[in-house]
Amino acid sequence: MSNTLIIDTSYGSTVGVVGHNPIVETDSRTHVERLQVNIDLAVKNAGLELNQIDEIVVGVGPAPFTGLRAGLVAAKAIAFANNAKILGCNSLLPQSLMIRSGAFEESLKNGVISNSEIVENNESCAAKHTYVLSLNDARRRQVYMSLYDDSGCEVIEMDIDYPANIVDRVNQYFESNNICDYCVCVAGHGAKKYAEDWNKIENICLITEASALDLGVKGLEIFKMCASQKDVIEPLYLRRPDVSVPNPLKHVLGSGAATKVAEK
Repeated sequence: MSNTLIIDTSYGSTVGVVGHNPIVETDSRTHVERLQVNIDLAVKNAGLELNQIDEIVVGVGPAPFTGLRAGLVAAKAIAFANNAKILGCNSLLPQSLMIRSGAFEESLKNGVISNSEIVENNESCAAKHTYVLSLNDARRRQVYMSLYDDSGCEVIEMDIDYPANIVDRVNQYFESNNICDYCVCVAGHGAKKYAEDWNKIENICLITEASALDLGVKGLEIFKMCASQKDVIEPLYLRRPDVSVPNPLKHVLGSGAATKVAEK
């Protein structure tokens, strides 16, 4: 049996060993100070030493650049030092499995998830098909998103967009495909902030700020189940970086009389 360490810095940071409670930091500005400390603590809480970790699952986003990079670097460093297997996980996919598996309802009943994380919850919804709009806050009034059907297939591909545009795209998807007898669950960070927009989605039945990793022990298991077997761990940034290569400096002799002097 593998000793699997989960590291995700797509929103704040969550670290934990599968089978044990994770350590969650919601402040995305504490990666440098807290990430390594929390990894050591999570491993010790599991009764292990860091060199006993033989598998790592790391969140690859989508997420802002700086926070995501911190988690990826830490995961790759530990994997290299331990000769451990490393897998990447699209951080949006676990929200879909969280809803489809019934883990969300179970965690809500058990008090693992607080009711304060829920904006809308139509428990009487009996639609035949349940779709999950999975989110992560991208800041700048945008969110990362994917829409999954009730078998976990991505029917609107991962993207970054403004909430109002996403609502139009989701409603248009159902209309253009003549899909009936469905409901939509919105889950992930950014659900509460833009709840007014999500309520404009047709047949909305749930809006919750909770992500899979908020489910404690069960959340780590879900995250591991959603890991990809790809050999290359590629970060999903989606947004172009703010920095760019500057234009070359103009030569001081590049104009007017100075050029003529240089040619003589």
